Formats: sequence, C-alpha cells, structure tokens
Amino acid sequence: MIEVIVSRMRFISEQTGKNVRFVGLSTALANAKDVADWMGIHRLGLYNFKPSVRPVPIKVFFEGFSERHYCPRMATMNRPAYKAINTHSRNHPVLIFVSSRR
Repeated sequence: MIEVIVSRMRFISEQTGKNVRFVGLSTALANAKDVADWMGIHRLGLYNFKPSVRPVPIKVFFEGFSERHYCPRMATMNRPAYKAINTHSRNHPVLIFVSSRR
C-alpha cells in the first residue's frame, strides 16, 4: 500500500510542479536507509533513532520464510511466530509484521 501512495504522490508532484514532503514513521525499521533511498530521501533527510533513545525499551528479532506463495507461507509462519512470542516476550506486548493484512 505504501508503494501506491508514494508512487501516486510522486506523479502528482511531477504533474503540478509542486514538491511533496514524505514523512515516514515506524516502530522498528532495520533497513531505514534502503527505504529512504527508494523514497528518494537524501541522507540529510533521514533520521533513524537507535532503540537506546526510546522511552520504552525495544528488542527486535527477525525471522524470514522462503515460501513464495501466500497461503503456504502463512501456514509455515504460524508455529515459529507462536514459539518466538513465547521465547522472547512471554509477558510483554509484541508486534508482529507480516507481508499482508490477510
């Protein structure tokens, strides 16, 4: 969805001749530089705060899955996601980011 919004805003900016400012916020983003490059944000416009400056401590864990198709990938992720929650955050809030809203 973010790709559609950014692409559409770039198109509108080109058509109207007016600049558009992108402001992106995220709770945790390991590849902030890659995202900034894709959005056309120069190094001076990127602010990526380290977890140590957060008012509430955060721990970030990544786990990837190689299944290409949606349904098998989601089925493959169920057990490891449950195990990761029990291992890393049994009594604390957790955010899990997946590739789709489904």
